[in-house]
Amino acid sequence: MNFTTRRRLGCFLFAATAGLAWVLDFSLRVRLRRVELLTGLTLMVVILLLTLFNARKKLPFLPLLRASTWMQIHIYVGLFSCVLFGLHTGWRIPRGAFEFALALLFYLVSASGVVGLAISRWLPSRLTVQGENVIFERIPALRAAVRREVEEMVVESVAKSQSSTIADFYEARLRNYFSRQRFLVYHLVGYGKPRHELLSEAQSLDRYLNADERGILGRIVEKIQAKDDLDLQAARQGLLKGWLFVHIPLTYSMILMALVHGILGWKLS
Repeated sequence: MNFTTRRRLGCFLFAATAGLAWVLDFSLRVRLRRVELLTGLTLMVVILLLTLFNARKKLPFLPLLRASTWMQIHIYVGLFSCVLFGLHTGWRIPRGAFEFALALLFYLVSASGVVGLAISRWLPSRLTVQGENVIFERIPALRAAVRREVEEMVVESVAKSQSSTIADFYEARLRNYFSRQRFLVYHLVGYGKPRHELLSEAQSLDRYLNADERGILGRIVEKIQAKDDLDLQAARQGLLKGWLFVHIPLTYSMILMALVHGILGWKLS
């Protein structure tokens, strides 16, 4: 089954299930006095099902469907949970402090899920646009290696030419650049002007250098580009991984509060 067919099937099942839930909720409210208990229990089961996606990612060796299939299930079940939440609250903002806090957590979890979905769809195809796609955990070591190579080139330029032109430029503009990640926001939005400005500054030194220094400067320019490529990978892969550190803690906090809410609601009924 290709992606388009899966999407159409998922949308159809979501629409059919949401419509059925709406009809059942309407009919049960006519017959039952506390239908909120039923919708709340169903919502809790759905939320727990959604958390299984994170557990599935931690157990990739088990034959529990492919991760892509679980992702599709997670997306459409997440959308269905929003419908259930609306039915449970009567499409109103809760008035009590505890209920309002729980609703706010649900909104935040849902919003972070939508943001995460957008990131997971948008970023992977752009990771290979500039530079080689590298393993995220290796980026700091690769960045440090690039810095050492550039510093060796700077020392080589002074030794060969007895001139400090490249060394002065390194101290003024490149030491800080190579020492840490730079232009984080620019890399996230794909704005390359800082990179081009730095390369232009480096290349403008060419007229002050002899042949040996020009060769060294050319190698340094390549390292500037390589470092910028690593920074882009770090920024985008970091965002791809980092949003989970918002989504998952919010989810577990919501589950704990929902359990307390459910117990209180059961006792008061």
